[in-house]
Amino acid sequence: MRQVRRRYMRLRVTSERGYTTEEVAEAVQKVTRHLYGVHGLSNMSPLLIEFDEEKQAGILRCSHTHLRQMRASLAYITSIGESAAAITVERVSGTIRSLRALEKAEP
Repeated sequence: MRQVRRRYMRLRVTSERGYTTEEVAEAVQKVTRHLYGVHGLSNMSPLLIEFDEEKQAGILRCSHTHLRQMRASLAYITSIGESAAAITVERVSGTIRSLRALEKAEP
């Protein structure tokens, strides 16, 4: 069996209030299921690897063949819970290590 190739996205949540890891993960799952259905959700297999609740930034993993659809899903998010929010993708990489190194290099 062939190994699954993945892409990792560094994302940032912009909103008036802070969100927990669970709220962000649930919003990503919900909007992806809404746009692409259960089959699309399982093909993309999004997973919030880590999320810093202070900085409102984290790393999301998805399938490399469905990267465009995943980015579209994130752009479609306009609210998390009851308040307005936006998720922007800052960088995409093939490894978590490079995203973490970029985070440490930033002031």
